[in-house]
Amino acid sequence: MKTATVGEIQKNFARVLSGINNGQEIIITKRGKPVARILSLAPKNEIEWPDFYNEALHLKGKPISEIVIEGREDRF
Repeated sequence: MKTATVGEIQKNFARVLSGINNGQEIIITKRGKPVARILSLAPKNEIEWPDFYNEALHLKGKPISEIVIEGREDRF
């Protein structure tokens, strides 16, 4: 995340806007204190997907399909 002063934003707005369109976020400061954040409304070009495979739980025991089949065997 980049920071810029109000004056820098006013002087270089075209370059700042170009950076924002590329997915960059900019914090605007006034007298050293943050006053605003500018970010793009369009989605980022690269989506950070979670790693579902490595975060999956490893369950122990029988698969649910076997449990269901065993439960139905009593009916026949």
